[in-house]
Amino acid sequence: MIEFTDLLPFIISAIASLSAILVSLAVHEWAHAFAAYKQGDPTAKTLGRMTLAPFAHIDWWGVICLLILGFGWAKPVPVDSRNFKNGKKSGFVVSIAGILANLITGTVFLLISCALDNFIPNYVTDWGLYGTSLKMFLTNVVNINYVLAFFNLLPIYPLDGFRMIEAFANPNSKFIDFMRRYSRIILIVVIVFTIILDVYFSFTAYALKDLLQKAFNSLFGLMV
Repeated sequence: MIEFTDLLPFIISAIASLSAILVSLAVHEWAHAFAAYKQGDPTAKTLGRMTLAPFAHIDWWGVICLLILGFGWAKPVPVDSRNFKNGKKSGFVVSIAGILANLITGTVFLLISCALDNFIPNYVTDWGLYGTSLKMFLTNVVNINYVLAFFNLLPIYPLDGFRMIEAFANPNSKFIDFMRRYSRIILIVVIVFTIILDVYFSFTAYALKDLLQKAFNSLFGLMV
């Protein structure tokens, strides 16, 4: 018979992963809404999307895919570019805002994680269940935010990387037209052949994480 204590590690892992996903997606979408508002478009704010409350942004199919496959999505923030104060420049700012928000969030939580590791090195064992839960949550937030940032940098429609290029591209750009026609097929190929994303993330998201982690640990090591 399975005891509750046997399931506890799985439950902790699931809660830590889900919490990290909700935080990361909410930060990304809030950043888009906030940037759009600052650039003159109140659409997202009017519809209640300029908030860090996760459930305002969640697409549960996107969350499930992120849990199972390692990538996912939230409900896109509605934007009306006709309200932008600076035209294409505003479009670029709104597109890159979510990526920057994820990079900043991942870095802040990585800093917190490294500080705990250096100043309270035994907190995971000393704090028991709370320590284990906190460590898993911090690790997941860092990984998910960096992965989301670099996944969205891909120049594939409708990801932010595509929107950033589209903001300044010629209206008759062959690249833009090609991506709008075939992006679904490209995304399916990238997703199905996960080794493509694994290699990409190893040289981007995880490489950045490792570099900053070493830098933070070196810095805190001088203080201990």
